[in-house]
Amino acid sequence: MCKLGVLLFCTGFFLAGTVGYAQSVRVDQVFGLGITGANISGKAGLITDSSAINADYSVKVHQFGIVYGARVNIVTWRFGSVSIGSPIMLGLSTTGNYRSVDFNGTKRDTIVGLRGTRLALELPLFADLNIGLSSAADDSRNKNFGIYIGAGYMYSYTRLRTSVGNVIFDGFDPCVRAGIRIGSSWERRYSVGFTMRGNLSNNGSPRTYGIQLLKEL
Repeated sequence: MCKLGVLLFCTGFFLAGTVGYAQSVRVDQVFGLGITGANISGKAGLITDSSAINADYSVKVHQFGIVYGARVNIVTWRFGSVSIGSPIMLGLSTTGNYRSVDFNGTKRDTIVGLRGTRLALELPLFADLNIGLSSAADDSRNKNFGIYIGAGYMYSYTRLRTSVGNVIFDGFDPCVRAGIRIGSSWERRYSVGFTMRGNLSNNGSPRTYGIQLLKEL
């Protein structure tokens, strides 16, 4: 919770700053759609008056929703920049391919096919290297193509439906992303970005992959 508090403070401070200094500092905004997916496995439990049930489950989770973000250049040069940004996603999550082995102390049952839909939130903070289109304060806005690559942290939240009830699935994870920006005019200026969050080492922790289709405002 301490890490989440720090991220919320930094993101809120950043967004408030972009509004407060919009008259003197260039603020780039995006609006669009995002979707992420991950294969999750874990354990959940339920205690009743007569028994305790433990579920060893696996499930596929998709999160999708509306994305709004803003970024501010902190360092610029002739053809690029380094920026700080926060593309926030708010939407829903769906679960599928559910399977669990439930043990109540005397027997094991296999449960399959459970589905659920819940609220989902993704709150990131990125530092990006931008090159080309819409990346610096000069005539790079007139270019037709640009790229960006960045890294940061993301807090994500949703709930999973399991055979023993709803389970919170959240995390404060490192995240990397990369994408392209295209469009010769404001009306045609879009970006496509790819993200990966989760523990970057190969230790069995779940990784979440995502894509965002955004209108550059």
